Amino acid sequence: MKNLMMIHLESLNYQLFMSFPEIFKEIHKIKNEGVLYNHYFSTATSTLMVLGDIFYGGKEQYEVCTSMDYIPKDYFYKDSLFDELKRNGYKTGIFVYPDGGDRESAEERHIAGFQNKMVLIPKYEELLETVEHLISEEPFAVMVCNYISNINFNCYVDNDNILDGTDKWKLGYQYLDKCVGDLIKLLKKKQKLEDTCIVLYGDHGDDFWGHGMHQGLTHAIEPFTNLIHTPMLIFDNNEKGRLKENLVCATDLRQIILVKLGLRQCSKNIKNEYVIARSAYAAQPIRKESFNKSYSITDGKFILIVSNYGLEMYDIEMDFQCGYNLLEQFSIDGLVIRYNVVNKSEIYYHYYHFMEKQEGEIIRLRQTTYYLRKRLYDETLKLYEAAGRTEKEMTEEMSFYKIHYKYQ
Repeated sequence: MKNLMMIHLESLNYQLFMSFPEIFKEIHKIKNEGVLYNHYFSTATSTLMVLGDIFYGGKEQYEVCTSMDYIPKDYFYKDSLFDELKRNGYKTGIFVYPDGGDRESAEERHIAGFQNKMVLIPKYEELLETVEHLISEEPFAVMVCNYISNINFNCYVDNDNILDGTDKWKLGYQYLDKCVGDLIKLLKKKQKLEDTCIVLYGDHGDDFWGHGMHQGLTHAIEPFTNLIHTPMLIFDNNEKGRLKENLVCATDLRQIILVKLGLRQCSKNIKNEYVIARSAYAAQPIRKESFNKSYSITDGKFILIVSNYGLEMYDIEMDFQCGYNLLEQFSIDGLVIRYNVVNKSEIYYHYYHFMEKQEGEIIRLRQTTYYLRKRLYDETLKLYEAAGRTEKEMTEEMSFYKIHYKYQ
């Protein structure tokens, strides 16, 4: 049986990872030797939400929660990925370093499963020793969540010669990368590398106040592209040096891993038409100035976001940071979306040639909005219903028929 090592890449988005290979040297070695999924999207903007989606292979498990401390009376899914692996004879271990944040309340909610727990290990050397001990027996399934690159936890890095907060921010990522290298060395030391499937994934990125202050929050806010487009890599001897461009997401990881381990059959590659992400559970209240509740849908080219403010749509190839809402050039009258004709003498030359001279672009944006809005509406409603809430409550909180104008 093939072994499994999962490595959590805290607060790391795809653009940052690809732009600074000198910071992520060890992870880029895996990228060059393994498989990179360049259209992988996370399903939430906070760590615990993503972990729940990955462990259970779906988003419904905790939608009933009104807060991160809420314990469901009943559970949508009855076992997690690591529960299933344990049933199949794997020696399992899930380890958190250096601080757990909301880990204790997450454990009460069975975030890792009903037969597994996330164990906090506050000392780095102890973390490596624990992993080394676990991988001494086969088959093993180990997961390491090193949170030191989280902006709240990079205070644990070596503070000698640190000049300012941005130095600490960068060093947190370098420590994360070093941890990846150390884990690979352990596998080599124990001669387990060839028989181990290694999965690395980003849970979310950070937004450094590009969309408002949000009381200083960097994630757990609206699912803009720079929060949900994250790296996902797999090192497996059966498949090396490849780029996969099919659209996959966090809830697909359970199936991908089980297929890699030979525990599940899959006749074809996962290829989603779209990915849904959110910033809060459906039962949670709206808090506009902090964890603003919001949902998004992306087809890999465009992303449509809905919140209480209204709709936003971005071309995420041109505008990764989601800086300009393309729908600001449109208006909504009931179900109908119309392009606002702008006086050509008052608009910039480049805009005219990009948008109005190319009539097909206007048509495409309208049709894409219709398509994505319908599917986002239906998928969001499923999450509200999983939380025991109604369609009326959803439409009172999410404005699907209004445009969020920021710059007009």
